[in-house]
Amino acid sequence: MNLLIKSPLRFSLIAIVFVVLMFVILIFLDKNPVVYSSNIIFIGPLLAIFLFFSVKIFRDANPDGLRFWQGFSIGILYTLFFALFYSIVLWADGSLFENNHFDEYREMILEKIIAGKDMLVEQMGEEGYQEYLKSAESSNARIIGSLAFNNILIGVLVTPLVSLFMRTSEPKRL
Repeated sequence: MNLLIKSPLRFSLIAIVFVVLMFVILIFLDKNPVVYSSNIIFIGPLLAIFLFFSVKIFRDANPDGLRFWQGFSIGILYTLFFALFYSIVLWADGSLFENNHFDEYREMILEKIIAGKDMLVEQMGEEGYQEYLKSAESSNARIIGSLAFNNILIGVLVTPLVSLFMRTSEPKRL
């Protein structure tokens, strides 16, 4: 398999192992893993660290160094692999196990929307607020898609920075 695909695939699987480990620990602590895993304080650094390692492994193994496009490609692939595996973990949690993690997540979102009603009505109007309130009562699939999209967004924002930081100058040709 091409290193351009193998490196992001390997590190996205390693990152998912950490997510699964976090899920198990949070369940044993009687906390909601869907709420905590959606927290950018956990997912953001996790994505960035393993994206960095994915690009670094490619750069170190490639004799020609690393160009920006290669780092960017690795970062996007890593982000997509991670979002896919993360979605599978969330789906497994919601479908295969008897729990109410997604119900608690919906309640948390509803509480936030209700707490910010005045500001939201001012920005969106009463009808917009009511539509937004209805959208918070979404299905598990919609929540999983939203959380996966958030991870993709984080990856798309971090990837160019890592690619610029890690790129090497082009070797001089004689």
